[in-house]
Amino acid sequence: MANLTHPELKEITNPVLPIASLENLKTMREDLCASNKEFSLQSHQVFLRRVLSPDSPVRNLLMVHGTGVGKTCSAIQIAEEYILRPEYQDKKVLVIANPAVQANFHTEIFDIDRVKMDAGILSSPQCTGRRYLDVLLRADSDPDDWRGNRAGLAKLATTVIDEFYEFMGYISLGKYIKDHANDEDWIHRTFDNRLLLIDEAHNIRLSGTEGGKEITQGLELLVKTAKNLVLVLMTATPMYDNFEEIIYFKTLFGWNDRTLAFSKTFKVSDYFDKDAVIRPDTEQEFRDWIQNHVSFVKGENPFTFPFRLPARDVAPKDRTTGFLGNALSAEDQMKYLWVVASEAQGGQLKALQGEKVDEADELEKREALMLPTICVLPGNKSFEESFQASGEDQFRYRDPTKPFLGPEGLESVSAKFASVIERIKDSKGVVMVYCNYVKMGARLFAIALEEHGFRSVTGKPLLKTDRPAGESQGNYVLLSSASSVEATEAALRKARGPDNVEGDAIRVIITTPRISEGVNFKYIRQIHILDPWWNMSRIEQVIGRGLRTCSHSALPFEEQNCTVYLHVVRTPDKRECFDEYTYRTKVVEKAIKIARVRTLLAESAMDCPVQTTLNNLDRAWKELPVPQVRSEDNEEVGYPLGKMLAPTFMDDIALACRVKDSQVDKEHVRPFSTYIDTRDEMLNKLSKMFFDKPIWTRENLFQTLKLPQDVIVFTLQNAIRNGFKFKDAFGRPSLLESRGDTYALSPIGYNSKTLVERTTLPPNQKTVGLSAETVETVVKETAVVDLDQLLTTHDFGIPEIKNQFSDNVLKGYLFDRLPAEQKHAYLRSGKPVMFRDRLVVPGTDILVLGAGKYEPPEEPVGEDRTKVLKWIDTLRANNTRAFATYSENKFKLSKFAIKDDVLERLAGRRDVPLTCGTGAHTKDAMQKLAEFLGTKIPDSALKNKTTWCTYTELLIRKDQESASPKMAWYTPEEIDVLSAKE
Repeated sequence: MANLTHPELKEITNPVLPIASLENLKTMREDLCASNKEFSLQSHQVFLRRVLSPDSPVRNLLMVHGTGVGKTCSAIQIAEEYILRPEYQDKKVLVIANPAVQANFHTEIFDIDRVKMDAGILSSPQCTGRRYLDVLLRADSDPDDWRGNRAGLAKLATTVIDEFYEFMGYISLGKYIKDHANDEDWIHRTFDNRLLLIDEAHNIRLSGTEGGKEITQGLELLVKTAKNLVLVLMTATPMYDNFEEIIYFKTLFGWNDRTLAFSKTFKVSDYFDKDAVIRPDTEQEFRDWIQNHVSFVKGENPFTFPFRLPARDVAPKDRTTGFLGNALSAEDQMKYLWVVASEAQGGQLKALQGEKVDEADELEKREALMLPTICVLPGNKSFEESFQASGEDQFRYRDPTKPFLGPEGLESVSAKFASVIERIKDSKGVVMVYCNYVKMGARLFAIALEEHGFRSVTGKPLLKTDRPAGESQGNYVLLSSASSVEATEAALRKARGPDNVEGDAIRVIITTPRISEGVNFKYIRQIHILDPWWNMSRIEQVIGRGLRTCSHSALPFEEQNCTVYLHVVRTPDKRECFDEYTYRTKVVEKAIKIARVRTLLAESAMDCPVQTTLNNLDRAWKELPVPQVRSEDNEEVGYPLGKMLAPTFMDDIALACRVKDSQVDKEHVRPFSTYIDTRDEMLNKLSKMFFDKPIWTRENLFQTLKLPQDVIVFTLQNAIRNGFKFKDAFGRPSLLESRGDTYALSPIGYNSKTLVERTTLPPNQKTVGLSAETVETVVKETAVVDLDQLLTTHDFGIPEIKNQFSDNVLKGYLFDRLPAEQKHAYLRSGKPVMFRDRLVVPGTDILVLGAGKYEPPEEPVGEDRTKVLKWIDTLRANNTRAFATYSENKFKLSKFAIKDDVLERLAGRRDVPLTCGTGAHTKDAMQKLAEFLGTKIPDSALKNKTTWCTYTELLIRKDQESASPKMAWYTPEEIDVLSAKE
């Protein structure tokens, strides 16, 4: 389980809320939703990246994260940690999600539109920080391209993302595994040591559909077969339909971590009774499992979400007879939910009073009983009997003299339709209407809207009529499975656009189950649910499309709200209809049981102590009265903040964490990854600090940042080493410099200036004529040599040499003969040259320039030092073969012998390389070495020692281009390290 005593976890905290007041509430909402707000990772996102890193033993995670807390970014944080590790880079991170969520994943990983440029400095305030920006900069570092070629760069970013991530749908995953179910080797090749992220993980629950069975069976086969599979399940509703579903996840995790035999499953009765009350004898075991595998973050943050208002005229709880004919006492009345009732009339009332009483557990029976609560067409006819098709997706009344969906007849057909349309007309702002049924629900409501003056945003009405159109009441859009992807996306852009804050572009959005996942809206002031589903999860999922983080921030504070209407139909005999019965017995009763288990998850989650502020709003804030103006009739209302949240289906009690205390691990070493995962955020803080004050002492930085000192030092050194660009108070791009314990900004181009000149604006300059004697020499930085130009002018002394060796080999030969300062300038530039990659310490940006010499010049510390020492140890461990090098301006070779076509290294009393042409390294020895390498030294190169040594050196360098070089080669920098004392 997560050890909260480890420094990298102990340092993660949430900010303390200010004193509860209306002024503080307004300020927080403005700050948190400001368009120019700096991006920073939230505490739970950093926590999960560190808990589920490759360094951690945790291999299964259930992320129970509510709406609007950034669970996609949390998952990406975990993924990026694995992507950076070489041992996991042979397989892409596999993300399972529906198409809309897949697109959102891409955007969260890297969105080119979030890249900002200020004073020539590029920044990337988003989930992955600068990681993908830096990758793109290596491909195109010209700032002008970032202004004018964003489409091309976005395409390149997508290519880069697809190198690391693979996306797939739920059913596709099931089929993918099913097609290879009998090929165990394929499963191991494809899924061993792989990270699997599943969004909306409730979609993998056991299901009666064929597709659902394939998903379940495929995933079970996968976790039972693959080795070291890292499984991350994300869902706000792990118990989507009933509380028993949590046990399926426990079983799945048990199989994956090999703590449960494949032939066994956990049973609900092992832990709960039928009312979801935890068994005392297994409670601690269940809580331990939660602490090991569950992260819980409550959604719907009241400081960023719109306020959820209850309906103005909720129905009294006065039903005396249940749908099944049983008497209803006060105890039997619906708890925790309030509904809005419409009185059935005419043909609808007759149909409802004639309903057969049935428990209706089967889907078809449920539909037959639910549809009359929505709409009953005249004569109880079907849609086809009431309308005739007239062109593509258009209809006419079969009896045009009786427009029963118009103002005169609607109440007799659908009390709910009439109620909703009346409320829309009496309100302002955007309205969302949801129905589980398309033909006899959403489509009929759209036609009813047209009959009441609303027009389709497409310009093509559903209802064809010869009657003249009246004054427009606004536009509507119907989003269903019949809508094309292009039409849906166009409508969504218009609905969410800045021109629709008041509903001027689209007034009413009609949605169906197709739009219940992955599609988000803005500015929604009313949400009407025409009929319930069989659990609260689906209903909240629908409501969540309209209530999103900062979705209402463009509205005035008093209008940042949404009224939610749960509609039921009622009859005068005080007997509940099937919709109200479904709410009471299916939705609420299930939700109460789910809430009991959900409380266990919240209390014992691994991050409960870290997320107390987020998960447990204190009483002063809950009781704070918040004045608002309702959309309907502009009614001024005021509710306590805690009463404008989603129903919890339990009494209001303070959450208390129940987790086992972590034991201090004295052997624990802070993982290197935790030094870099907050680098971007700390650099943003440092940028602001150095903008305000250009010079800081190390101690002042420690006191201000209030983070572990070694992490701060690492970030400072990283900024210096990589040339991170800051901006000083005068808007000049600047680099960070250090002198002892002092850090200061140095504007680029002012290197030779004094500290005063670098930290103040230059004076206005005038042109003054100077005599030649007074002109001072300006010291310039070492220029980067053009090796291509050098190659064209250099004479090797052997005519055919440029035709026999590649430019790569020849330029490497010339490079090693440059003066040290020119070599180092070239290496710093990042330009390619033979063997440069060997001088880069893996996992760092450090270049080794010799024994104790590095670029950047600072002595490596912490994890960097460990990696440098490992690089040196590896170099020394491999120093066993015969080798050649260029050292001290001479081509040298170790002593060697060729026996039975094998090149052996000979170690004498002093195992040092000898200069070519001296000792045993004669012309004949070099000719034999050339033959061993597969060629001969040509006559033109045998004329003197210089030419035949040059040719031999080039042969050995060329040999290094092969997959298996026959002789080793060490760069001057490497030989300097090997020659130093250990």
